[in-house]
Amino acid sequence: MEKLESLLDIEVETYLRRVKDKEEIKNLVSGNLSKKTYAKFLLTFYIIEFLSQRAVNMASINTETSDPYLSRRFHSCAQGELGHAEVALRDLKDLGEKEVNPFCLEIVRKYDEFLQNAAEQFPLAILGHSYLFENVSGLLFPEIETVPDDPSMFIEIHAKEDPIHSMAIKRTVKKVEETLSPDDIERIVRFSRESGDYLMRLFDSLA
Repeated sequence: MEKLESLLDIEVETYLRRVKDKEEIKNLVSGNLSKKTYAKFLLTFYIIEFLSQRAVNMASINTETSDPYLSRRFHSCAQGELGHAEVALRDLKDLGEKEVNPFCLEIVRKYDEFLQNAAEQFPLAILGHSYLFENVSGLLFPEIETVPDDPSMFIEIHAKEDPIHSMAIKRTVKKVEETLSPDDIERIVRFSRESGDYLMRLFDSLA
């Protein structure tokens, strides 16, 4: 079976093509973005960062004994995700959003449950989730030609930091993949794909 990193890179390439086909993403990259659509992006970014830090933190707890190295990497990732969620929330509020309560949306609750169940039952799956989004972000955000005039700290930080985060998670995958069974690898890759689908549905469901 192919290496986990190679298989996840295929998922990244496939997902990035799907993302770039969306009209909203084309507008984000070109800078031709309405305030309403920008707010939709910021809310999506906030939700995925918030849910990710919850899942990665749980995965860290659940690998503390079985894989201390991976647990430490998950813990470090969770801290970064939380910081990014706070930045997205700050940009949202600076944009004029007074109340942000994503858990009022059923799809957010379901996505959170999906991630939390994996973090509890098969924490390695969260590695696939993180690999997909860190690498897609690391490729997409630096392509944004014009940073919006509206609050843009989240975009600026991701354009600068996500390529670095991408390299870090690649190192993590290289470190652990030799210990994985073919079934483990298949489950991690499948989970990354399913998580990507969840985020796409979440974005499309937002007004």
